[in-house]
Amino acid sequence: MGVELFDGIGWTVISFFANPILWLAILVSVVIGIRRVRRERNLFRSKARGQRTDVLETFFPGLLVGIVLSAISLSLGVTLTPLFIAAFTLLAAVTLVIGVVRFNLPLWPLTVLALLVWFVTDERVDGVKEVNATTFLLLATLTLVAELVLVTWRGRKNLSPSLVLSKRGRFIGGLSANKLWLIPLLVIVPGSSLEEWFPRFAFPEYVPLVLFFPLGFSFLFTGKLPAELMRPIVQSRIITLLLAVLLTLGAYVTGREEWLYGLPVLLLLHIVLHQRVKRLNRSQTPIFLNGKRGVVILGTFPGLPASEMGLVPGEAIYKVNGDFVDSEVSFYEAIQRHKPYLRLEVMNHNGDVRFAQRAFYEQDHHELGIMFVSEPGNRRTKIRTLQ
Repeated sequence: MGVELFDGIGWTVISFFANPILWLAILVSVVIGIRRVRRERNLFRSKARGQRTDVLETFFPGLLVGIVLSAISLSLGVTLTPLFIAAFTLLAAVTLVIGVVRFNLPLWPLTVLALLVWFVTDERVDGVKEVNATTFLLLATLTLVAELVLVTWRGRKNLSPSLVLSKRGRFIGGLSANKLWLIPLLVIVPGSSLEEWFPRFAFPEYVPLVLFFPLGFSFLFTGKLPAELMRPIVQSRIITLLLAVLLTLGAYVTGREEWLYGLPVLLLLHIVLHQRVKRLNRSQTPIFLNGKRGVVILGTFPGLPASEMGLVPGEAIYKVNGDFVDSEVSFYEAIQRHKPYLRLEVMNHNGDVRFAQRAFYEQDHHELGIMFVSEPGNRRTKIRTLQ
């Protein structure tokens, strides 16, 4: 007989903090923050925000979404085996270790596990085969719900300014989303199956355990403002989610395992629709490009004059006290000529002009808090070409 040390809640807490995905996600989010800050300093001589914001972004939004989805999962009685959880965790850990944020899509490990069900006859994978097609597809549906909510809610927040090169060698600005979210999902595991893995312990009949889903979102907004491009991005997620719901209902109603073949279709559809939006973005005339509109703003720093003047990414400073400017250098030269009072003509991407005014003092020079589209501060920084 096993030793009953914990009740169901105790094992839930242990499964949360003992899960390697949790600690890997912390490490990866720290690395994401370090890389982002280093890139921003190389490009713009300053960082847009602190490193810890990436860690906070990884955990708190995902935790809130995970709490809601866990309530749904428990109400539906989503039941998994220890082998399924272990295999999924291993595959998710591999995608995290690779270090490419966009690879962290739960459909990948779910599809790999489905392939095991179809093609591997070894009895050692029987624990995965015990999970039926309805549960597989329900997990896929829940993860797609999480992605839809998080992309809609957080996808265009805390974007990082960046630079790329056009095919003609001109610098183009962009706003980069490189987000990793971690969603904890409570699932039910039979206590008897856990006792087979851990015979020295006694478990309740059913144990709620935490299954972590790392979820990545990566996009470089160059052709349109994030608010405009989020619409087709969200629409693509809705289409994939609707198909997942239909597949799940089909598997539930018929009870047939053949519906599991829909998982690779979901994965392929997700990739194709995302690439379609990326092509749409790249087919547009870059919005963050200096020229007739003036010198384009990529971002502002909170608490500094530019933010107080209401300047926002995507707008272009067209004139300074009547003098046309089309680069960061000409902008600051115009400031020096016309201090102590600034009157900026600011043009949005539709060509509408507004005025922003402020008194200017000597100590404000280069402390307005604006990140412009310009040559990188560190000329040795590698800038990729926009394809």
